[in-house]
Amino acid sequence: MHLRSFITTVVLLLVHRTVSNEAEPFQPSELGVWTWNPIQNATCIDGTPTGVYLKRGNSTSLGIYLNGGGACFNLATCDTCAKTAKPGPPGTGGIFSNTDDRNPFLNFNWIAVPYCTGDVHIGKAFEKVAYKNRHFNGATNLHLIGSRAKETFPSPPTLVVTGESAGGFGALSGYDLLRSYWTDSSTTRGIMLDDSGPVVDDEALAPCLQHTWRELWNINASLPAGCPCIGSSGNLSSAWQFAMKKWSKDSFGLISSLKDKVISTFFAYGDNDCKKTIPVGYNKLAGGLTRLSSSGVPVYMISGDEHTHTGDKDEFYTRTVSGVFLFDWVASLVNASEPDPPSVVPE
Repeated sequence: MHLRSFITTVVLLLVHRTVSNEAEPFQPSELGVWTWNPIQNATCIDGTPTGVYLKRGNSTSLGIYLNGGGACFNLATCDTCAKTAKPGPPGTGGIFSNTDDRNPFLNFNWIAVPYCTGDVHIGKAFEKVAYKNRHFNGATNLHLIGSRAKETFPSPPTLVVTGESAGGFGALSGYDLLRSYWTDSSTTRGIMLDDSGPVVDDEALAPCLQHTWRELWNINASLPAGCPCIGSSGNLSSAWQFAMKKWSKDSFGLISSLKDKVISTFFAYGDNDCKKTIPVGYNKLAGGLTRLSSSGVPVYMISGDEHTHTGDKDEFYTRTVSGVFLFDWVASLVNASEPDPPSVVPE
């Protein structure tokens, strides 16, 4: 009995220690400098430990930025998706600038999340393939990051969850997961800004492709309870309306080119009932963006096929569509005293 009690005590202490370490605040960093913070138990697709970059700002508002870099759902995509556990830090321009007065996120604290899980930051699955083990650990990583972010920034007046490409998909699908660490809407107002991760309807994003992602990454396990986006095949786009209703005081927006060449390549794998082997010829994105806009989601649509427009890019300040600057449109999303901006469509 004494031995059993001793073992039980040791196990409880180890569990408590693990949970406590996961929820420790991030290490202090120099103002305006990206500093690496390892995250205990956060791993990449190959099991390599990973972490986040943290940059302190001169305010208490917080931005969480999810990196992009492809996705792993077939031989070609798994071979080319990002897998680096500790990439170089983001720059200090674009949305990360602490010197440009046009920046709607001026003086924000930022957490930049590397992308190395291959599952657009929302997976919760393990797969053994030949001689490789794949850890689709994106959602678990976000939980670990969120718990430490909450300890570091307990009551940010503004919380921004954003990302580019795969990070844009993750920003929408992981928004409820991260937002739920700051549930008091009277204290924290949230903004979800998806850059070039267009979760569009089943006509533009094939249900068979959505089914592949659901099964491989087990994304139903990380989507918010009660969301119609949980299912066996299509309807992932219902995540927009679900989040906008649940977090009704928050703001949501999407930035996308009408013919985004990268997204068109990935979505082309869904053509011909997912039997297409060469991903070319996809042309449904513009229609999907238009219908998403008609459903009430603000969409900043850009002509052409460029991929991603925010991050530390100068384009964030120079891009205009129909006379509307991109940074001004985003500022309307961020500003609580302004109504959400309407969609912007090329003339």
